[in-house]
Amino acid sequence: MTMLLSLMLAATPVPGAMPPMPQDLSTVPVINGWLGRKISPRWSEDVAKLYRRGECRGAVPYEGSNLLEIDMLFLLAGDGTVLKVAPVNMACPGVEKFVSGRILGTLRSSFPKSGAAEPRWMRSQVRFLWSDAP
Repeated sequence: MTMLLSLMLAATPVPGAMPPMPQDLSTVPVINGWLGRKISPRWSEDVAKLYRRGECRGAVPYEGSNLLEIDMLFLLAGDGTVLKVAPVNMACPGVEKFVSGRILGTLRSSFPKSGAAEPRWMRSQVRFLWSDAP
């Protein structure tokens, strides 16, 4: 009987345990209509400053400008609270810090409530577009 009880307890998820970060983005649900995706272009000039200093890479040419798209993972509690922000394809610690700070500050309450008992990972993207033309 003790062995059976041990097996049952081992299979029971521990409340408050954080799920590991997903390795495959295609398995993570997208946050549809997330406010951050809509307003992140407003932060483009701040991101461009870091690129102009030569501290970052990853932006690509786009119609005479520079485009940077960052996939983001968010660990969300059932009430929409952000537990963790994880930029996925980031090649610049300065931009990662800037974006994470903006999300945790300005956009903290912009995440959907799922009502789930356990935290879950969701994803979206932020985008930046700037020109260095005179």
